[in-house]
Amino acid sequence: MLKTEKDYSDPFVRQLSLFLENHVGKLREILRYLTTEDILVHAISVIDSADHAIVRLVVDRVGTARQVLHENGIPVSVNPILAIEVPNERAGLRMICRSLIQAEINIHYAYPMLTRPHGFGVFIVHVDENNTARQLLMDDGFKLLDESDLGLAGV
Repeated sequence: MLKTEKDYSDPFVRQLSLFLENHVGKLREILRYLTTEDILVHAISVIDSADHAIVRLVVDRVGTARQVLHENGIPVSVNPILAIEVPNERAGLRMICRSLIQAEINIHYAYPMLTRPHGFGVFIVHVDENNTARQLLMDDGFKLLDESDLGLAGV
C-alpha cells in the first residue's frame, strides 16, 4: 500500500527540558510527579552546574507530563529531537555519526534511551539541522522513532 502525503508524518520525538535549582531531592520530586500520573520516563540526561541543573526527559505522554510539571511550578520547554535505533553491531553508533558528519551536521548533545521499544538500543540526539538529519538518516536505512513508538515500551 502506498503512503499518501496526508497519512505521512516525519518521525520525531519531543523532549522535555527543565531548568532546576540544585537542591537535594529535586530530581526525585520531579520523577514522583511523573510516576504519580503513570508517565514512563524513557530517557533522562542531567547536566549539572554549581547552582542549577538542566534535566532532559523523553516520556511516553509529553502533554500530560508538561501539564503536571507546570501545575507543580516546574518550568518546562519542549523541543523536537531525533531518536535513532542503533543497529545491533559494534559500529552502530559510529555508523550514525558517519551519516551525520557526511552532511556536516553537528550533534549538540546526545544520550541513550533506557527503554527499547523495538528491542534495539536508541540514541537520542539534538542536532543543528533536524529535518536534514532526519531525512539523511532515513535515506541511510536507520529507523527513527516516532512518539507513537514510545507507548510500546510501557506495555
